[in-house]
Formats: sequence, C-alpha cells, structure tokens
Amino acid sequence: MHPETMKHKASLWAGAYGDSRHITDVYWEGDITQQELADVADQISPDWQTIDLELDATHPNHGQTYRLHKNWPSHDDEAFALRVLEAEDQLEGRHVWVHCCRHVDDPDGELQDTTGRRYRQFFNTFMFCVEFTSFDEIADQCDEHFGTGEWDEYELYLDDELPQPVATYD
Repeated sequence: MHPETMKHKASLWAGAYGDSRHITDVYWEGDITQQELADVADQISPDWQTIDLELDATHPNHGQTYRLHKNWPSHDDEAFALRVLEAEDQLEGRHVWVHCCRHVDDPDGELQDTTGRRYRQFFNTFMFCVEFTSFDEIADQCDEHFGTGEWDEYELYLDDELPQPVATYD
C-alpha cells in the first residue's frame, strides 16, 4: 500500500487515555504532523487532552502506541492565573509596601529539616513603597534592590494594612 493511501486513526480523549471520556475518532490518509493533528483536534473539541494514535495496519510501525498530550495548564493553574489577574486589577494604581526577603541557610545551625540536615535560617530583607502596576513589575523592582536572582520571596501590604512595628530606632 502506498504511504499516501494509508488510513490512520486518532482517538481524542478528555483526559488521560483510557481514564476519561472518549470524545471521537478522527481518520486521515497520508502523513500529518503533530501540530496539524492538534489543530484538527482543537477544531473538533477544545476539551481534548490526549490523542491516542493508531497507524494503518500496513504501516511498518503499526501496533506501537503513540500518544499526543495537549500542553496546557491544568484547571488549577488556570484558576490561579485568573486569581492573579483579578488581584492585579484590584491593586492597580494603589500604593503598596513591598517586603522583599532572601533566605540564607547555615549548615551549622540549630534547626533540623525533614532529612535530618542541620540549618539556621537568616532573613535578609528590604522594604520599599511603590505604586502597584503588576506582580512582575514588583519582582523587577526586587531585582533592582536586591540583585537579580538574589531574593526568594516578597509580601505586599497596602498602605493602611501595614502592621505596627514592634520596635523603633531613633
């Protein structure tokens, strides 16, 4: 049989193969790239997550399992991204205090982690006030103040929510 007349089959699944709902089967003749197959699957159902490929019986690789997985964020990742966008919308234009922090572990310390290694944790911090535009902009400003890749996390406080200091130095 000529390669252009071979009939192949792809099963679209809404989840992992065999572990979720079967959407439909797609048939085609000849060669197709993974991207072309994914584009066809997107046109049929945007809900697909896995495509199980079955080559024509006359194809030399018939019988081998081929699976194509959609590279998209999970529902949890999508929900998190939506919450981030909503938070950015709520904070945009407000002045916030940024508490940027770096953790420094000391192997000679008095604490022990879950594997039994000893450590002492120091916190190098820097605090500044800025008008909020985006979380990425805050990270860029932490890079400017601390150095790129030199900080571990930051916390934001609204002007009116900044906690009272526990000590003051004059």
